Amino acid sequence: MKFEISITLLIGFAYGNMPEKTDLTFKFLVVSRASRSIALSFSAISYPLYLFVLGYNIVTIGFFAFFLILFTVFQTIMMGIIGDRFGYRYSLLISELFPIFSMLTLFLTTQPLFIELTVIGGIGGGPGAIRGAFSPGTTALIGNNWPDTSERVKKISVITTIGSLFSVFGGDLVISQGFLAHSVGDIYSYKLLFGICALLMIVSLISLIFVSERKREMKKSGIIQRGSMKFLGKVILSNSINGAGIGLSMAIISAWFHVAFGVSTFLLGIMFTGSYISTAIGSYLSVKTAHKMKNPAKVGAYARMLQGLLMIPLAISPFFFIAAILYVGRMTVAGYGTPSRSTINISELKEGDLGAGTSLQATAGRLSQLTSGGSGILTDLYIPLPLVVGGSIQFAAGLLYLKLFGGKK
Repeated sequence: MKFEISITLLIGFAYGNMPEKTDLTFKFLVVSRASRSIALSFSAISYPLYLFVLGYNIVTIGFFAFFLILFTVFQTIMMGIIGDRFGYRYSLLISELFPIFSMLTLFLTTQPLFIELTVIGGIGGGPGAIRGAFSPGTTALIGNNWPDTSERVKKISVITTIGSLFSVFGGDLVISQGFLAHSVGDIYSYKLLFGICALLMIVSLISLIFVSERKREMKKSGIIQRGSMKFLGKVILSNSINGAGIGLSMAIISAWFHVAFGVSTFLLGIMFTGSYISTAIGSYLSVKTAHKMKNPAKVGAYARMLQGLLMIPLAISPFFFIAAILYVGRMTVAGYGTPSRSTINISELKEGDLGAGTSLQATAGRLSQLTSGGSGILTDLYIPLPLVVGGSIQFAAGLLYLKLFGGKK
């Protein structure tokens, strides 16, 4: 009961109105996203660092990210089709099983074959405060349950804010690893924390059982209606270019910081915790200013451009604390721009296409993130290179987004 009340108050704080106005389905969705965010924010940072502890080098870790993203692409496509055919809540439920498997595996064994199988869980691929907030079917469920555009912006912003806030606890788990390692060693400290994260993912799974979905006519054939195709193509083009930049610059960012500055897990945990707080602040500001946005598409485009630009001084920074400040600032911008883009990206999808449409959008972004396979190689060649190239590509993706959707209000 106390947990439910605290979640209600957090939602009310994000909305700026009375908690009772939030329906039960949304509360359970928020509980799921909160517990999921703790688990995935920890694993996204710690997965590559744990691979270092197990003896893998930076190039091999890059290939781990490559196969992780490749499986995530397949999973995203399948979950979109399942969502349109059977219900978005089912795609959400099935999606939770993969990270649960990977986290339990990391908790139970260090055998190389099983460690390699953990790529199916999607628990790496770059840390970010909104990693846990969204999984295949989340945006589609919100789009289906709340058709009004301004309400969608609010719901997505609240999900982003709550996810970001609870990601802070994932950062705290990263910090705690350094303390635990003094008692039980690096390997066992990571195993214990991955076990805790597996339990949190199970909490998320149970919460989703109580999420309801607005009744609609389920799709019986085909994947995307013709009326959605032109709009979807524009989103996919923009997401693909942006994903290529993200794959190079963000997929193994915790490992990059480790190589570039040689800092401890404790300091990395503090930095990423700060980035999660800053993302939450950005998302909260997005909620508060949603009704004032005359052109959400421009907000999303400018935010994406700035995210890319900030990666360049970060890459060439001579000191960790300067790079950390730039990274935290970048994540504030990410938190502010994401809800606007998410809303625009489903605005012209026909009903019944929300699952496949959002999955194809995510798939395009994730597929292009297979550039992550080269991030370790570029880091090995010249440390700033993956962030400079990746950030430049993301800036170009922001320019393209502005051209494609800047006239849309």
